[in-house]
Amino acid sequence: MSAFHFLRPEYLFLLLPAWALLWWLLQQQNDEKKWQSVIDAKLLKHLLVEPKQNHSRVAAPWHLGVVFTLLVIAVSGPSWKLKVSPFTQDDTKIALVMSVKKSMLTTDIMPSRLNRATIKIEELLKKRADTQSALLAYSGTAHLVLPLTKDHTIIKTFTQALDPKIMPLEGDNLAQALLLAQKELGSNGATIIVLTDSASPSNAKLALKKSLDEGFNIILWQMASKELSSAADFKSTAEVLDAHYISYARDDSDVEEVSSLIDKNFKNAAQDDKSKYEDGGYWLIPLIFLFLLLWARQGFIAELWRRA
Repeated sequence: MSAFHFLRPEYLFLLLPAWALLWWLLQQQNDEKKWQSVIDAKLLKHLLVEPKQNHSRVAAPWHLGVVFTLLVIAVSGPSWKLKVSPFTQDDTKIALVMSVKKSMLTTDIMPSRLNRATIKIEELLKKRADTQSALLAYSGTAHLVLPLTKDHTIIKTFTQALDPKIMPLEGDNLAQALLLAQKELGSNGATIIVLTDSASPSNAKLALKKSLDEGFNIILWQMASKELSSAADFKSTAEVLDAHYISYARDDSDVEEVSSLIDKNFKNAAQDDKSKYEDGGYWLIPLIFLFLLLWARQGFIAELWRRA
């Protein structure tokens, strides 16, 4: 029940007038209070005669109060689970941000860091056939190579064509790349995946200074061997960006971890989106109608104002 909440909590304020009406109706049924201003209190208790009842009965205003309370709770939209999508398509979005520096041509992971990044992207997209993906490249400057698309074949073609020779300026402008990726994705639950052989906390701080959304989901994926790349720098940069750090793996365990994080990011965003939750108010409708059946009993409406 940790996910329980109301989709329209402002309607709960209607409980105040509903309960105020209940209190007023109950006061109307109190004969003693009605006559206190007319008859002396010492005589009143001897003059009033309670009607005999063959069985116990709940006063009619309480039934009305229960109905009003259930109605208000129903229209407030109690919810505790996400809607089940009628489609099985993947609604996640990712931005694949590739570092295309000269250092990415290093062959500590064969055939090279850049080629290995391309292979990792292919493996990831095979697992996520319906994921909308954008491709970006950066070195001294950042560039959008492909906008969001589900055509993973064309992404594969373009990643294979990336080379430091085609980049206009050598460098490590991660800040510009992150801002460009954020602009392209522009939605909650999307994930930016940076494939690079180095990371700098100062570049991360620069990105935040330039209005990078701190709540954006970022994965720093190390494309270098542990011996020739600083894991500490990656971890420090990830901490600055509140991102996840994934180290390079010779098998596909890193691919599995990245894919899992993409799903997790999307689900976390979905939980914050009230439109994705199922309205559970309709479960109260049968109970409300059950109480309304009592209103069909002869004299029930009169009982609201005066006990029979």
